Amino acid sequence: MNAIPKLTPGEGLTIAEFLAFTATRPQEERWELIEGVPVLNPSPIAAHQMAAANIVAFLLAHKRTSGATWTPLLGIGTRVPASPNSLPQPDVYVQAGPLPDGHITDDALVVFEVLSRANRKADQEWRRKVYASVPNCRHYVTVSLKRTKVLVFDRATGWAERAIRDPAGEVALDALGLALPLAEIYRYTPLLSR
Repeated sequence: MNAIPKLTPGEGLTIAEFLAFTATRPQEERWELIEGVPVLNPSPIAAHQMAAANIVAFLLAHKRTSGATWTPLLGIGTRVPASPNSLPQPDVYVQAGPLPDGHITDDALVVFEVLSRANRKADQEWRRKVYASVPNCRHYVTVSLKRTKVLVFDRATGWAERAIRDPAGEVALDALGLALPLAEIYRYTPLLSR
């Protein structure tokens, strides 16, 4: 996504119209609804997929050993009250309650975005704003693939930015009762060996 679309009210698709549209598309396509505009995301690179898989794997291992009630998942459409005609799809999210029955959640406790070349600053700022509007979202985390750098935004600090750059550092996620090591996020990616 290169820029946030600007449409007048009534011009864009509703979530229901978007879901009807995506039902006609091949399942391997990854679409998001951003401010009423359907956006086809480019295929991710291998390092992107590895980082997302690493996050899910670490969180699942913690869930198994701790008995946590939350569940980490690869992202699905997430309702964001700040933008009713949007359905962004994070790379990874943590579901607080029961698994949703379908393609949409409004129960994202933690949201992770592994940044790609297509993610611009305006897109990142928009996502921070809309994910902050999810009532139970406590943390929004972005993972850079250009360098070892994770940004964390927490509801408890008014969504202030916290940067972790040290490969030996950790991402404290109080909502999950754990710290996610950067070494786990970047495991098996070219960045860990730099």
